[in-house]
Amino acid sequence: MHPRNKHRIYLDYRELAKKQTGLQPFVFENQWGGASIDYSDPDALEELTRALLAEFYDIRHWRLPKGYLCPPVPQRADYIHVLADLLQHSLHEMEPRGPSVCGLDVGTGASCIYSLLGTREYGWSFIASDIDETALTNAEKLLNENGLKERITLRQQQDPRRALRGILLPHEVVAFSICNPPFHETIEHARQAASSKWKRLGKELKRKNYQGQEPELCCEGGEVGFVTRLMEESAKVRFRSRCLWYSSLLSRHSSLQPIFERLGELGAKRRRFELQQGRNVKWVVAWSFFPRTERRKRLEEMLQTGRDGPNEVSAARAEGPRRPRAKTKVTKKSRKKGVTGYGLPEDLAWSRKRGSKESTRFG
Repeated sequence: MHPRNKHRIYLDYRELAKKQTGLQPFVFENQWGGASIDYSDPDALEELTRALLAEFYDIRHWRLPKGYLCPPVPQRADYIHVLADLLQHSLHEMEPRGPSVCGLDVGTGASCIYSLLGTREYGWSFIASDIDETALTNAEKLLNENGLKERITLRQQQDPRRALRGILLPHEVVAFSICNPPFHETIEHARQAASSKWKRLGKELKRKNYQGQEPELCCEGGEVGFVTRLMEESAKVRFRSRCLWYSSLLSRHSSLQPIFERLGELGAKRRRFELQQGRNVKWVVAWSFFPRTERRKRLEEMLQTGRDGPNEVSAARAEGPRRPRAKTKVTKKSRKKGVTGYGLPEDLAWSRKRGSKESTRFG
C-alpha cells in the first residue's frame, strides 16, 4: 500500500467492531484464530466499508442502494494518494491540498468514494459525475449528511459514451480526473470473473455476487474501450487544456499496452502506477497534454487563488496549454436536480513523497 495509506497497519476487526458496533454481527474467528468477515456476503462488505469510512475518515451514515457496487476502501485510498504524489511532482514548495485543487470524479457511483476520500485526506473539491440518477440521489444524501454538499458538485451525464462533454463547463479547468471504469465487456463476463474469484477462495457462487449495476460493471469494449473513449475525448481541442492530469484505474495488466500505445499516438505525456494490496493488483494510468513547466504554473495558480480567496473555489478559463491563463472565480451554482456546490477548505496534514516519472509501485 501507499506510505500514507491509513490501512497499511494490520487492523483487528474485533477491535474495529467494538467502536463501530454495526460490524459486530459479521465478525467471526477464522481458522487461524484471527478475526474475519465473509467477503462473499454483500451485507458484510457494506458494513465493513461503512465502519472503515466512519473510523478513519469521519464519514457518517454511509450506505448504498441495494445491488450497487461496494468499493474496497484501502485500494480507493491508494489511488487518491497516487494522484496527490502526481500533483506534488509538478510543484516545488507548495502543497497540493485545499479546495482550490479541484478534481473530476468520472462515474462517482452511489458510493461517491473517491470524492469523499479526496475531501477528507487532502481537502480537495470535486465535480462528480454519473449516468445513473439513483446513484446520484444516494451520493447527494451522503454529502448532505456529512456537510460536504458545498465541496462536491454532482452532475448527471446524459450520454453514456461521453465522460467530459456535458460535465465540464466552458470556464472550468480541473487539476486531475479520477475514474473507476467498468472493467468487463459483458455482464456474463462479470459473472464468470466473480465465479472464478470465489472458486480460487474455495467458495461457491451461490448468488449474484459480482456486485453492482450493469453500467458499473460492463460497457462496450470493457475497460480498454471505456478508457480509450475517455482518452480520445480528452485529446479534443476543447478538453486537452481542461485537466492537468487525466487518469483511470485498470484491473488487467494486459490493458496497459493498448492504452499506452494510443496515448502515444494522441501525443500525451504518460505515467503508470501499480497498486498492490496482498495478491490484489491494480494499475493507474495518467496522461497530460501540458508540458511540465506549464502544469506547474497552472497548479501553482490554482493554489495561489485558494490562498487569496479561501472562501471560494477558483477555476481557470479554458485556454491552450501554452497561453497565459486568465482566472475566473466560480460562485455557488443555483440548485438543480442532482447538483450541489463548493465550499470551505479543511486544514489537513500532508507528507511529501515523489513518484518516478514513468512507473511507481506501492506494495
